[in-house]
Amino acid sequence: MLERKIDVGLNSSKANTYETTPPKKINRLVASVLTVTLVIVSLLVGSATAAVAASGSDPGASTFGASCATCHSADGSGNTPVGKSMRIPDLHSAEVQSQSDAQLAEVISNGKNSMPPFKGSLSPDQIHDLVTHVRELAQKKAVSQ
Repeated sequence: MLERKIDVGLNSSKANTYETTPPKKINRLVASVLTVTLVIVSLLVGSATAAVAASGSDPGASTFGASCATCHSADGSGNTPVGKSMRIPDLHSAEVQSQSDAQLAEVISNGKNSMPPFKGSLSPDQIHDLVTHVRELAQKKAVSQ
């Protein structure tokens, strides 16, 4: 194993000599850091791919999961602790489904009752995708019954 020694130049005493880390140890450290980084990136990409696959042809599904499911639940039933405590309506209900797309987009954009507005955090396209997703939730429930 090679070791490099650097003389600090004050005198020729060995007390003034500094030993650096051998190159093999540095190479192993760099390889370990790169391996851990690669594993983390792979996990993140895998998670993102799974989210896209789960949403299938429904681009509003991932936005719904990130922005709405905490209160409305993943299936839109409102069957969550927050949903129950705030009496959030079931998105499958006639009360919600009888509203026009424009009305649903208005509620998502500007909020209603205890629901906060999302126009500051979601694009118009994302809001449109959410309206489409709410319609698809109702269709999925109808098919499963």
